[in-house]
Amino acid sequence: MKGLLHIFVLIVATEFCWTCYHFDPTSSSFEEKKCRCERQGQSNETLICCNITSPYLFKEGRTCGGLLSTYTKHVYICNSSLEYFEAGLSEWNHLETLTLVNSSVKKVIGQFEGTLRCINLSASSLKYIEPKAFQNLPNLKQLDLSKNNITKLPELLVEGLNITLDISGNLQLECHSLSSLVGFRNYLSFIHRNTTFCRTSQSFHWFNSTSLVSLEQVELLQGVQFEEDCPKGKHYQCNCRTNRFELVKGKPTTVSIRVDCSGQNLTELPPKLPPNTSHLDVSNNNITSLDPLISEPSYSDITVFLADNNKINSITSLERSQFIDKLITLSIRRNNLKSIPIYILSNTFDRNWEGRFIKLGGNKLNCDCNTAQVLKLWLLTNKAHIPDYKEVLCEKDLEKVIDLDQSKVCVYPKDWTDYIYYIIAAEVFLLLLLISKVSYDYWVFKTSGYLPWPASKMPKLPCDWVFET
Repeated sequence: MKGLLHIFVLIVATEFCWTCYHFDPTSSSFEEKKCRCERQGQSNETLICCNITSPYLFKEGRTCGGLLSTYTKHVYICNSSLEYFEAGLSEWNHLETLTLVNSSVKKVIGQFEGTLRCINLSASSLKYIEPKAFQNLPNLKQLDLSKNNITKLPELLVEGLNITLDISGNLQLECHSLSSLVGFRNYLSFIHRNTTFCRTSQSFHWFNSTSLVSLEQVELLQGVQFEEDCPKGKHYQCNCRTNRFELVKGKPTTVSIRVDCSGQNLTELPPKLPPNTSHLDVSNNNITSLDPLISEPSYSDITVFLADNNKINSITSLERSQFIDKLITLSIRRNNLKSIPIYILSNTFDRNWEGRFIKLGGNKLNCDCNTAQVLKLWLLTNKAHIPDYKEVLCEKDLEKVIDLDQSKVCVYPKDWTDYIYYIIAAEVFLLLLLISKVSYDYWVFKTSGYLPWPASKMPKLPCDWVFET
């Protein structure tokens, strides 16, 4: 009775296999047979393979089961412990449905081709699927990748195909992988939405958090529009999009914004940014000043600031800006900086370098003794957080700052003040010589009565009689 019931379940299940339903046949009958694949169902179009433990058994089962026969339309594989599942086998090309469930397969390699309309790879311990595994399936209507350990979804050509997708139960799935598909909601429908989550990981210099985000939240994230607040002007239009969920302990979850104003021929920073802007890119413009950073509150939440290839000549505005303490990445490469006042950066970055980076390469500085003594040491000390420290140059001769020779740089042109010590020494010497001469003349006069030669040759004056005895 039990055997008859088992056969009945197999027959019913395989008749509906084209819908990608997940059924769980008892596989004891396969353990007693050499061929691990056998045909089932009234139309004999379905091939069921169970207990596949090696590539040899799988290949032998496909052969003895008659998979190469063109009338095989459905293949159901369960209890497989293969290391990987090969999608590029020619045997799959003429199938309509392919199911791999209740297995310990970790990877899907290769690329499916042919007429497959339904693929079920659920509950198979999958961690990796070839990115282009489903790219050549123009007839694909249903794909089930649920209950696996996938971190990144493969690429799907969903436009115009109206695919039904099940990715529920993948608790390691990264949100950015899912968000790229959410935009195709007119051609793609998700099933088991209540158990579909993705993982978002955000790092802060004081707090680390990893959280599960529901499919509804990702859809909301992708649906938020920022056209109204996105910076724009008469001759430029910045691009604003969602960046990530900001997870801060003790605060509500917010959506941070990424603003891209690169290559817009801007001559100054945008006057205002959308709320919760965390990432600002103004690279490849003609910006000369960072002064708007001083008091504009909309800049206060920025953690990544990119301003490469501009004409910025000073970073002193950073000292008085509201966002300097929150910066994680600061990039001002290839600008017109002539000096780098490191006290501005040291006040913030030297207190906590964890996860922070500064890029200053390509700037040509006016190198002096202070550059060789202070800036060079600062670059070398913090080189792990200044990836382009070797590219900070001196304007003269384009010498690297880290190669400056202090003994050569710290030399000043001489003027008359450099000889002051020689002049003082000569004056002291002459004074001592004069004192010695006077003392000698006095001694001669007292002992012999002779006056010094200059005094004896001087003519007498009318008043000299007063001193004669």
